[in-house]
Amino acid sequence: MTDSSLEKKPEEKESLPIATRAIRLDGDIDRALEAIAKQENQSVSLIMNKALLRYVDWEHPAGRFGLIPVSASVMRKLFELLTLDQARTFGKEAGAQFLSEFVNFRFKVLNFNALLRALDFLGDRYAREFHFDQSFDGKVHTIIIKHDRGSATSAYYAEALKALLKRLGLRADTVESDQQVTITVRGHD
Repeated sequence: MTDSSLEKKPEEKESLPIATRAIRLDGDIDRALEAIAKQENQSVSLIMNKALLRYVDWEHPAGRFGLIPVSASVMRKLFELLTLDQARTFGKEAGAQFLSEFVNFRFKVLNFNALLRALDFLGDRYAREFHFDQSFDGKVHTIIIKHDRGSATSAYYAEALKALLKRLGLRADTVESDQQVTITVRGHD
């Protein structure tokens, strides 16, 4: 779903030259990288590339956009303080403002494919706000946002996505539970 060359199969990678850089690492960072590489059965070079990719793809743009990390337990507590109506209002505002601005800022375009990429970034890939999954059967796109933060969080996500999809001229139906939102989108190729 992303343009990351690390995630592409060797035959899919662009024929860009590989850059070699010499860097100095503090001893404790080097030891930590070695331990992680051993634990994940990967090379230190691959671990470093993953870290740099995360910085380029997420940390740098997220910081420029003003995103901050917040623990899941804090988010759960905040959403528990909202009524369902407040969460829905908050979600509509977030979809119309934050989410659309984030998609446009990060991907330089506001369309359905950029939204899917943004959800991937906000989900498991980087922000870890939720588990994101999606499928397309040729007619209907199904988006699943899984979390463990209660019905107010589901109401927030449902309304945020419906607001942005409406802005994109797409019709969405949602099904909410305490731990996930399923969004079906019609009218997109």
